[in-house]
Amino acid sequence: MSSTAPPPATSLAVRGPLVFQPVKHRRCGACRAGPLTLLVLEEGRPRCLDCVDLGHLVYLPRGDTALTRRAREESALSAVVVRFHRRRGRYERQGVLVEEAALARA
Repeated sequence: MSSTAPPPATSLAVRGPLVFQPVKHRRCGACRAGPLTLLVLEEGRPRCLDCVDLGHLVYLPRGDTALTRRAREESALSAVVVRFHRRRGRYERQGVLVEEAALARA
């Protein structure tokens, strides 16, 4: 299984775009920036957050469920961040990207 393949649609209930933390070093398919710490797959090609207009979002790591829930409710745009776990052979949620103002309100 390739580490860049998106997870099956039934494995994660996702609202908004899905953002990946790549295991290997990747470059943006549009602007060639890299190596990327976070990327979005569009038509099978990695794109940086700036190329898909998500660059203004801030990363909120997993751990504080209440803060994550409140920040996602306040944010008009949010994205789930996942990373492929090689040993388990599946994608695991690492956190969310939310708007900075929404995080401050939460």
